[in-house]
Amino acid sequence: MERLLEIWVGIELQPRSQEVSQGSRSAFGQALALARQVGARITIMHSTWHEGRTLSLGANGKAALDAMITEAVGAGLRTRLEVTDQRPWLALVRAALNESADLIVVGKRDRRQAPSGRRLGSVATKLVRKCPAPVWAVKPGHDLEHKLILVATDLTGVGDQALTWGASIARWRGAALHVVHAWRLDPEAQERSQGDDTDAWEEELSSLREQTRTAVLGNCGDLDLPELPTVHLSRKSPARAIKEAAGHLMPDLLVLGSLSRAGRTGIFVGETAERLMGRLDSSLLVLKPDGFECPVAAD
Repeated sequence: MERLLEIWVGIELQPRSQEVSQGSRSAFGQALALARQVGARITIMHSTWHEGRTLSLGANGKAALDAMITEAVGAGLRTRLEVTDQRPWLALVRAALNESADLIVVGKRDRRQAPSGRRLGSVATKLVRKCPAPVWAVKPGHDLEHKLILVATDLTGVGDQALTWGASIARWRGAALHVVHAWRLDPEAQERSQGDDTDAWEEELSSLREQTRTAVLGNCGDLDLPELPTVHLSRKSPARAIKEAAGHLMPDLLVLGSLSRAGRTGIFVGETAERLMGRLDSSLLVLKPDGFECPVAAD
């Protein structure tokens, strides 16, 4: 996180009033706080594309964007404004592909915009699927206080990335760090679990669980934390494990890696898990594995 140089924040204006949406307001606040911490430049990006047509940027919209520029500059940040007529998710993905963006920050939908409960939003969903840069989707109305960070890891490279980011944010905000890991028995252990000696199996299962916990904590050894994170193990699917841990802990931020469309290893963020992530109440930070193949061509 300390190497972030360019942070792009996507700003949505309401079509009629051209006021900044609640989600975008929260995303802007998060981007400013992070940029001040790491010394990054802020690019405020607004797309005039809306539901298949281009909307003109009126006086209210210009004033709203200018006010954001003024606020960022007043905070001592290098700031610029980018207005585009491309689809917003596409413009942000291309900024990442062209190495203009090291992190994308956008707002999640608020409850009024998502009566069905799907609060991730179409722009954030496409970014989670397609954007090679990390994507931080901020909960509308979040006070930007982070008391608890939850990281989901599968003990692969992208899981280690998630741990590094989660630990950095936890140190920055003075937050508690929790880690959730979904683990499975190998085929041989699964076969032994069907045996008649239940006492022996329970002893072995307890040993396997502790080995898994040790492996998770071993990946946390270089995170420069005042104390080791709390580990939550589950033998359920990754999506179910994340949902249950998040429902119990109510984190301010969930950090996880995604699976590329080429099938690379990682916590899966496909259609089912995307619906799950959209229904979680926390902000969400999604990272891509090394070698992720973006389906979008750069300019």
